[in-house]
Amino acid sequence: MIISHKHKFIFLKTVKTAGTSIEIALSKYCGPDDIITPASPEDEITRSELGYPGPQNCFAPIKKYSLQDIFKWMFKGKKKLRFYNHIPARKIKARIGNDEWDSYYKFCFERNPWDRTISLYYWLNQSEPRPSISKFINSEDILFLKKRGYITYTEV
Repeated sequence: MIISHKHKFIFLKTVKTAGTSIEIALSKYCGPDDIITPASPEDEITRSELGYPGPQNCFAPIKKYSLQDIFKWMFKGKKKLRFYNHIPARKIKARIGNDEWDSYYKFCFERNPWDRTISLYYWLNQSEPRPSISKFINSEDILFLKKRGYITYTEV
């Protein structure tokens, strides 16, 4: 997810739609006040090698940390995120406020549902033996696409 105050846009990142590549490309245009959420360590290396800014302004202030958050930070080096990958639109809106939300251009990329399904199938089943595609389509794994698709870019 990226919020560019400089260019007045919000990029909502869906899953299995090349969102990380788009996010890395957009980060090139971000200024120091813009919000960029972290990607995987491998993708952050790519972003860094390109000379683009990495995660910034996405972490929660210390006063919002619970005891569990403090332990994660101290022992695992994981800071609490205020904004994160695949954050739903409704949460972004709640965190930045209606006025700012309404003044920004918001966009995401969606993919043909069948292509997303096949992509998720191979992502979850990287080695043999794989379940049949019909078994996969009828499994609860397919709900992942709904949770990380439509719900991400709508305000429901």
